[in-house]
Amino acid sequence: MNQGEDQAARIGALEERVEALSGTLKTVLTTLVIRGIFTKEAVAQILAETKTVVQPGQGKAAAEIDQIQQDLPNYMRAAMGPPPDPDEDDH
Repeated sequence: MNQGEDQAARIGALEERVEALSGTLKTVLTTLVIRGIFTKEAVAQILAETKTVVQPGQGKAAAEIDQIQQDLPNYMRAAMGPPPDPDEDDH
């Protein structure tokens, strides 16, 4: 493997790790909200505080935090299961 291929493989591996960590974080935050340990507002505050510790010039890190915040409602909806069917009768 030449140096360019090695670097591309390492970058690919890092991107996969970031994706896995992002998914894990979204799942953990979703679980904490659903179980009543955190509120949605607390999660928003945590993410806002996280952005303040990201060094200036690390726009991609801040963008990832923004993406996590944008993805959380979908994770929460999926974790709660399908919405009830209004046409379904219980009797």
